[in-house]
Amino acid sequence: MEKVQLPKTGLAALKAHFKDDFISGFSVSLIALPLCIGIALASGFPPLAGLITAIVGGIFASRLAGSFVTISGPAAGLIVISYSAIESLGGAGADHGFAGYPHALGAIIIAGAIITLLGLLKVGKVGDYFPSAAVHGMLAAIGIIIMIKQFFPAIGLATPKKEIIETVGEIPAALSEANIYAIVIALLALAILVIHQMVKIKLVKMIPAPMWVLIIIVPVARYMGTDHLLFVDMPDHLFGADGIQFPSFEKIGMGAFWIAVTGFTLVSAIESLLSAKAVDSLDPYKRCANLDKDLVAMGSGSSLAAAIGGLPMISEIVRSSANINNGGKTQWANFYHGALLLVYVLILSFAIELIPTAALAAMLVFTGFRLAHPREFKHTAEIGLSELVVFLITLIGVLVTDLLIGIGIGILANYIFIFAKGASLKNTFSVDSITNGDTVSLKGTLFFSNYLSLKKRLDKAIAGNKVHLDFSEVTLVDHTVVHHLETYRKLLKRDGIHLEYRNMTHLVGVSEHAMAEKRSGIERKAVSKQLSRRQTDLLSLAASQGWNYTLKQDWNGAWDFYTITLRKQIVSLENLVINSNPFISYTTADITTQEGARTTTEFQTLTALKISGLKPLPKFYMSEETFVDKLTSMVSGDDINFDSNPAFSKNYLLKGEDAQAVRALFTKDVLEFFESNKDLCLISNGENILLRSHFRFLKPDEIVRLNQKAAALVKILEDQKQ
Repeated sequence: MEKVQLPKTGLAALKAHFKDDFISGFSVSLIALPLCIGIALASGFPPLAGLITAIVGGIFASRLAGSFVTISGPAAGLIVISYSAIESLGGAGADHGFAGYPHALGAIIIAGAIITLLGLLKVGKVGDYFPSAAVHGMLAAIGIIIMIKQFFPAIGLATPKKEIIETVGEIPAALSEANIYAIVIALLALAILVIHQMVKIKLVKMIPAPMWVLIIIVPVARYMGTDHLLFVDMPDHLFGADGIQFPSFEKIGMGAFWIAVTGFTLVSAIESLLSAKAVDSLDPYKRCANLDKDLVAMGSGSSLAAAIGGLPMISEIVRSSANINNGGKTQWANFYHGALLLVYVLILSFAIELIPTAALAAMLVFTGFRLAHPREFKHTAEIGLSELVVFLITLIGVLVTDLLIGIGIGILANYIFIFAKGASLKNTFSVDSITNGDTVSLKGTLFFSNYLSLKKRLDKAIAGNKVHLDFSEVTLVDHTVVHHLETYRKLLKRDGIHLEYRNMTHLVGVSEHAMAEKRSGIERKAVSKQLSRRQTDLLSLAASQGWNYTLKQDWNGAWDFYTITLRKQIVSLENLVINSNPFISYTTADITTQEGARTTTEFQTLTALKISGLKPLPKFYMSEETFVDKLTSMVSGDDINFDSNPAFSKNYLLKGEDAQAVRALFTKDVLEFFESNKDLCLISNGENILLRSHFRFLKPDEIVRLNQKAAALVKILEDQKQ
């Protein structure tokens, strides 16, 4: 396949991608507005503090960032550490006059300077050090804390100033004192957020869920009356006594101040690195962030934001995922999002004050649930028992102590498991290996804290387009390393370099999960899982038609089609029914994709048919044309239409890199084929074409008909070559 044309960077991108970045920046600003205010209030800071951080992150940090499509600003993952800091330094929230606010700002400035220094010292790579189970356990704990703390403002009450376990005990009494108006607002907001995920109407999806909350909730709240609800309180004068706050270093000699500095530094740096890596995996152009530059941007951005009253700053996952989904191509989208938020603050403060705090609390409860979603527990358990135990130990550790001690407990637990399985202390931060040409031969155990040493050796061994990794004398590879190696292998493949594993047959996964820990000396479990009803039906279908059936297949790039994988990741390829002849192969598969990451994750399923053996092909994609597509195409002018077949042009959006080549492929017979089969869409990746109908799993008889239609289409395409 030809190399993907990457978006321009710097000032050249300002002109080249203005439309895409501005539209995306505008959409993200609508999401950021309520979330930034809600995060600030939940952190015990004034609402303006969250907006300041997003504005500085967009306008300033975006110019320094080493990432491409991340959005910087305050994040729900920092609520716990921020609240703890401001509370310990004098008092959190309006009921305490934000007494700890200026002192917390001083701690954020110093933490930002330390993070900047870490970036300059090029320690961004330590993002690969932390064990996956401990990190996800920490995030799940943060989600639980957010849900518990925000439950109270969601029902119209102040959050108790108690430890999290004691706060849970206050819930029954709080229910008897709840404000019915706040409950209605919170439940309505939650319903909107849940329904927005389920609705597939493109016009509805174009408006972010948080903005739908405001569109519906604000008039309802006004109808209920201002006497029954609490609303966001913005400063009367931005530069007045209740406006921009400057930092204080009066408590720099206190232990609480330096505990806050340590917390802000470690949690901000870890969260930002993890978010940047997660966003990289969603980038349709497969670009990799310079994590050292990102630390410099986030650190200096945090310090600057705190200097004028802002919260700490990180690369934020929810808004970054939204940026990608809305077509943002460069960091100018981040800039536009910050600039637009500044406009909102300057001229729309009166509108912001119409937002009830119960709606903001409900949004954060929803965010907390996404962080601690039951699927996180299920997914971890599927990887392996030790992963689940470390996950739970970290989660409980954070809940009963704090973030820093909790993540430390999780890392310690992971070490105990690793050393109990035979790892050597001398391998804690290094691997035993011998490099011979393009082959790296490994020995002993590979686990989370020596992966950086392994990666360094692999980087040095790369010469030409191939590197080999020999596992002959390896006894254990933990889940974190398995995951990192797969990510590393995909990145090398993007650059035309192949990483090949050798001599791994003695290493057996501790579970059936593809990313499970692999060990020697354990028996390979026989797979005796009973086939599901769908698997049985498709196996019978394949047998009756003389086709082949495969239960599951790893995604190797052959299913990389624009509308299927753009801004999405393929989670699984299952139930493959293969109908092949010496020249053409028809493969139907159940595809599950994941859109977003962590708190934004959504799963989609469909059955599609891949046709292999037709070459050469231009790259293009078709989709059902909606009213929104028509409006967008009128502006961009990139929809390929055919005057001879207006029915086709009316029903389909057709775009391709080489419009002339696409037109040549779509002859009159091809156009009439799709006019007669309006449920079908065609996509080409340059090597194969994919035919799909509905976005759902197809029944066996529907799969047969899809194969028949695919064969008819291939005959048309083959005939036009002659």
